[in-house]
Amino acid sequence: MFGDNPVFKYKDEDGSLMGPYSILLYNPGLIEPWFGLASAVTKQAMLEPRGKELAVLAVTAVYEAPYILYAHRLIGASIGLSEDEITNASKGRLSKSLTESEVVTYTIAYELAEGRGPLSESSWTRALAVLGREKTASIAHLVSGYVYTCILLNVGAIGAPE
Repeated sequence: MFGDNPVFKYKDEDGSLMGPYSILLYNPGLIEPWFGLASAVTKQAMLEPRGKELAVLAVTAVYEAPYILYAHRLIGASIGLSEDEITNASKGRLSKSLTESEVVTYTIAYELAEGRGPLSESSWTRALAVLGREKTASIAHLVSGYVYTCILLNVGAIGAPE
């Protein structure tokens, strides 16, 4: 799922899984389906790398899962997000350097993660106009996948590697 050289640690020095992967070991029947869903959600072709990382950082701004923030700060930097963009996104703020598409992506991701209800009519209308239905739906899948992951991390109080 991570390729040969991920930019973040997902195994410790002993080779044990870290992050959300460690809590999956308590429910072995969910490991394969979880990785299948995680892979499908994160590899959606409709989402550009910057928008995808901004959406994930929006979820971390709401759910405060240190491991996801750790991993996606590194991933975000590796795909061209600035330190300012990463910091602002992880704190629920928009950077002025974002494109309109990135602003809409971040805004709906944050609203979905925070709202626990329907997307507002104004956000839906703007998302359709700027992103289209398919990309908006892709963002919803990504957000829901990361909300699930953040909840797993927060149940286990799983932090970031030192």
